[in-house]
Amino acid sequence: MRVNWRGSGRGRGGDVGVAPAFCAAPRFRAALCLCPAVGLIPLSFGCSHTLPAAIEVAPGITFRRDQKAGVQLLDIDLTMAKMRPVVAARGVENRGGNFVGDAKTVREWAAQRGAIAGINGGFFGDTYDQIGRRKQIVQLAVMDGKVIAPGSVTLSSGGTERYTRSAIGFSKEGVPSMVWGTGTAKMGPRQRRDPTSPESSRPWPVAQALACGPRLFSSGKRHITDREERLKSPGRLPRAFVAYDQENGAPRHLILGRADAMEFSRVADYLAAYFPEAHGTTPREAMCLDGGPSAQVVYRDPDSRTLTDAEPTGVLVPTAILILPR
Repeated sequence: MRVNWRGSGRGRGGDVGVAPAFCAAPRFRAALCLCPAVGLIPLSFGCSHTLPAAIEVAPGITFRRDQKAGVQLLDIDLTMAKMRPVVAARGVENRGGNFVGDAKTVREWAAQRGAIAGINGGFFGDTYDQIGRRKQIVQLAVMDGKVIAPGSVTLSSGGTERYTRSAIGFSKEGVPSMVWGTGTAKMGPRQRRDPTSPESSRPWPVAQALACGPRLFSSGKRHITDREERLKSPGRLPRAFVAYDQENGAPRHLILGRADAMEFSRVADYLAAYFPEAHGTTPREAMCLDGGPSAQVVYRDPDSRTLTDAEPTGVLVPTAILILPR
């Protein structure tokens, strides 16, 4: 979704003021979730502990469609899948301080790179042509270890605070990490310990990365940073998100997902329920990518071998995260 970047100091997103949800049963497996803000909400897993049916896209990579919750997701076992996560962007140039690149649907990005799956990326700003095929990339983007669009510490609209956006990155080996990220072509990708930390940044050794936000989980704890990252939202909107758990000190399962209509807090609820049910783990890190009509998940159908949109939107985006076969 387009954001008004210049001069505003804020992007889109967020459900500021929505109270966190609390489930009555251990590991979020209850059939009803009690949320102080909106009352009782059905969780799709329920008491039967059943997961939505899975489609095996490739060994270690499954697609699930949760009709009740309105969620579509890719579940990637990082120890099994022979894949490589990459950031997709092309033709990026500096136009008066704005970094502008080609814009495509996620399906188009995936087809161009021969990907087996993908999800949309970070926020975008102004359009630089009449057909929407050139758009501004908002905040950090890293490809092959090089910063192609810078990420900055931003001054709040009131001029009293500085903040940084959440970012998802991948090592050369495809291992995910999540930080509050900045970077320039000269300094490379950088990381901070929290979104409003006044401390200096330190190097972030990633080959691929995108900034967006807000964070939903940090270091295994639910931590929704829409306020800190100055991301506001009217509430229930399509959401794109990325998350992973951890086993034996290393990321194990990577989730790329899309929700039809949720607040940030409900996406966090869903992930808190999904990981225990699917893998017997809990979310280690999670954040949102660009939402609204930009939210797109695609996967290669194992039967037809063609790319399939989980929910087609037709929105052209300047960045995406793709899963390439090794």
